[in-house]
Amino acid sequence: MSEKSSKAKYTSPSVVTTFEILNFLSKSKNKNSTLTEISKGVGINHSTCYRILQTLVNLNVLRYDENSKRFSLGPYLIVLGNRAAQTLDYMHVAKEYLKRICDLSEVTTAIAQRVGDYWVYIDREISDSPYSVYINVGQRFPLNAGATSKVILSYMSEEEREEIMERIGLKQYTKHTVIDKSEFLKELSMIEEQGYAISYNEHLDGVSGISFPIENKSGELEFVITLVMITNDKKEEHLIELAEKVKTLTDELTKIISKQ
Repeated sequence: MSEKSSKAKYTSPSVVTTFEILNFLSKSKNKNSTLTEISKGVGINHSTCYRILQTLVNLNVLRYDENSKRFSLGPYLIVLGNRAAQTLDYMHVAKEYLKRICDLSEVTTAIAQRVGDYWVYIDREISDSPYSVYINVGQRFPLNAGATSKVILSYMSEEEREEIMERIGLKQYTKHTVIDKSEFLKELSMIEEQGYAISYNEHLDGVSGISFPIENKSGELEFVITLVMITNDKKEEHLIELAEKVKTLTDELTKIISKQ
């Protein structure tokens, strides 16, 4: 069994559920939620949800208000977040390139990483350009949505990719979404060679994305740089031209990250 498929197989449901709860509470609309709201939102039974919530409260990962009976993210997450930023040596370099790419492209630019069957924005720069799209750090999307998904799937082992596609499928988001599996796999096979993936109105009408893989020293995918833009009056050829310009910077970033 390959290392990648092994990672996918040996997971702990309770840890996954805990992460789902934290992600649920990280959204603005859910930042103060009751046990029932969290249980329904995450899709787990009350007793399991209650045990996990109480454990997280005891660890100061969550806060609980006795008066409102609501849970919210706790102060210790700030400590963990700061430590994570310090531990990831490449983040200060990545943020620098994020700004440079945003200035060059004049569209919203973000760093994204895979989390389970989703990908998540972990940082972003928003351009003043009218083509920019506002996004939030922490927003997540399934692995069948957009250019970032294509990049992540293209770096998986064939076994893991097949297992995920079998589980979540290819969803028809717009009339432009590629849902034919053979056509989709053909596109994935081209991504490593060309160095980027394009989603032209495939996830949302009028919004397109270009995503670039950033590799670590083992040649594995470390994270994704993604551009998000309004494309009502742009043709797909314009996205290809922009991708080729930005690729110079993402190639530079990969060389730096791969040496760390």
